[in-house]
Amino acid sequence: MVVGGFFDAEDAYGTFKTYQSIEEKSKKNNSILVAGPWYHGGWVRAEGNYLGDIQFDKKTSITYQQQYEQPFFSYYLKNEGTFDASEANIFVSGSNEWKHFEQWPPKNVETKRLYFQPQGKLGLKKVQRTDSWDEYVTNPHKPVPHQGGLIESRTREYMVDDQRFAANRPDVVVYQTEPLTEDLTIVGPIKNFLKVSSTGTDADYVVKLIDVYPNDAPSFQGKTMAGYQMMVRGEIMAGKYRNGFDKPQALTPGMVEKVDFVMPDVAHTFKKGHRIMVQVQNSWFPLAERNPQVFMAPYTATKADFRQATQRIFHDVNNATYIEFERLKD
Repeated sequence: MVVGGFFDAEDAYGTFKTYQSIEEKSKKNNSILVAGPWYHGGWVRAEGNYLGDIQFDKKTSITYQQQYEQPFFSYYLKNEGTFDASEANIFVSGSNEWKHFEQWPPKNVETKRLYFQPQGKLGLKKVQRTDSWDEYVTNPHKPVPHQGGLIESRTREYMVDDQRFAANRPDVVVYQTEPLTEDLTIVGPIKNFLKVSSTGTDADYVVKLIDVYPNDAPSFQGKTMAGYQMMVRGEIMAGKYRNGFDKPQALTPGMVEKVDFVMPDVAHTFKKGHRIMVQVQNSWFPLAERNPQVFMAPYTATKADFRQATQRIFHDVNNATYIEFERLKD
């Protein structure tokens, strides 16, 4: 039984990679997957009914302990009772419900793409113009923080924190859909396909998938949730590794480059009336070390090596930037 949390700040990747590797390398295995809205170890260290400002309506950790953990050990270690769980037992945040699948990621899905568009829009159609991009300046001496406010150390709650502090910065590019007319559930990994350029010879690319709450969202624990920008998933990729971690390669200043990477699995419902937002930025400090924006090993950089650069995110007919995901069918 492979167990993990979607909001595990220490290892959101490992749970799903472990399960996937067992399935691939041991075809006759008898493994199952249980994943919930937990921080690192949260499935046994808390009741699991909320994380930070986000509520899940149910004591998800108690459900796990009573329906999975205790029966699993009783059956396999003590030969007591029965244990008959589904192959994949997944708590979907947003809709706040347990779902059970024959495999993970599930079969009953359709692939969807959301394209970056001018004026901060995010939609299902590729832009038909040939001259469409967003341009902004990044300064590694003034990096984008991974969390708002004054903090002494990284918190586990940053995984779902409100991202409005970042959306208001000129070095963070924001794209969002119109309010959804129906619920949309995303399951599995998120794939990012970026078309970018830089005046530097290296740059980091941070992509964040965000659930934007409507203005009439109810408060939670005294906090106003109207307009809240919940981070569902975020990930970073250094441009120099765009062709593989074993083949670091400098960016060519001014040239359009392809930077593709995959973000760890999610299971989240964007409710009707909410918006899907994507934020792109080039630093995530101090969660990730600052990139000097020069092709070099960052840990060897001196203060003089950190340089300002102009970035472009392209969204034209020949250079479309988009995210790709699997939508769960009804």
